[in-house]
Amino acid sequence: MSATAVRLDDAVLADVAAAAASVDANTTPASAVLARLAEQGLLDTGLPQGDDTSRPSEDVRPTAELIAAIAQECVSSAFSVWAHRMVLEYVARGERSVRTNRLLDQLRSAQRVGATAMAAGLKSLAGLGEVDIIATRTGQGWSLTGPVAWASNLVAGSVFVAPARTLDGQSLVVWVDTDAPGVTVRPVSGLLALDSTASGSLKLENVAVADDQVLSTDLAGFARDFRPVFLVLQSAFCVGLIRRSLAEATTSLARGDNPALASDVHQLDLDVQRLLDTWEALAADVTSGTARELLQLRLDASHLAGRATRLEATLAGGRGYLRTSGTSRRFREAAFLPVQSPSEGHLRWELATLPA
Repeated sequence: MSATAVRLDDAVLADVAAAAASVDANTTPASAVLARLAEQGLLDTGLPQGDDTSRPSEDVRPTAELIAAIAQECVSSAFSVWAHRMVLEYVARGERSVRTNRLLDQLRSAQRVGATAMAAGLKSLAGLGEVDIIATRTGQGWSLTGPVAWASNLVAGSVFVAPARTLDGQSLVVWVDTDAPGVTVRPVSGLLALDSTASGSLKLENVAVADDQVLSTDLAGFARDFRPVFLVLQSAFCVGLIRRSLAEATTSLARGDNPALASDVHQLDLDVQRLLDTWEALAADVTSGTARELLQLRLDASHLAGRATRLEATLAGGRGYLRTSGTSRRFREAAFLPVQSPSEGHLRWELATLPA
């Protein structure tokens, strides 16, 4: 990417690489990297500062390249950064108040960890179901009841952003403390990969949310605003994984009978470059892409990550088959991408509904 991209300190990247095995084993939390990035001022690049309510930058190249660089060493850590950054985006793009400005500062400094729980909202807008959280008006704001099927970064003291709806059809986007009364976090463990991302479900029972925790009363409009960033930055950790697997595959070409696969590596290299050209152009201005282009980018990035990690594993041979190897880890990380929301089924559904 261009010179606008921020430079991630080599020492931080080395630490991410060194911790990748323990993060994969879930003995180090994926969100541990957030504090280091906050120290360098890298979590909020392109966002308005202080009480400034101007729009965030539509050039997300610095953040996209940051996430990709981390993903080259550890997708779990990159995924945690993505989730946290999206909560920063939601808060910065939403209605502002003294409380949301304070929350924004806490997220910038990683004093609080952000968990995005917007999947149900995006699925509902695509015609794939309804928002499950029901909001009832109270004198002090709103009372929320319902489930969140999946969220990550659900660490102690974290904050999540989720959609809600009233029974008469009004929509809301709100932020909620995970330790608020009435919120139950149900952790999930034993994942094939990304087990350290503090993922799980949430149950809300009569959770009190004040009016100044409401970021938007127009889910569709709010999603149109943030979704280009959402998809480009999701594609960023796919890009990091692709780059690393392509580099590993290229290095392995000279071993044994691997030269027979040189054409496969060459074709992958060409396809990766085409994807990178599209990704970089959209990251430079997220408003420049159509809905189809953004969705296709995310789908293509997921497919290419699967292809790249399979080719790396093929060329690595037996040493890559070891459970603790980087090759094995990347293969498992890529298996997550088709099921991450928006899942491959969701992406294909939406693409099929859009005009050609």
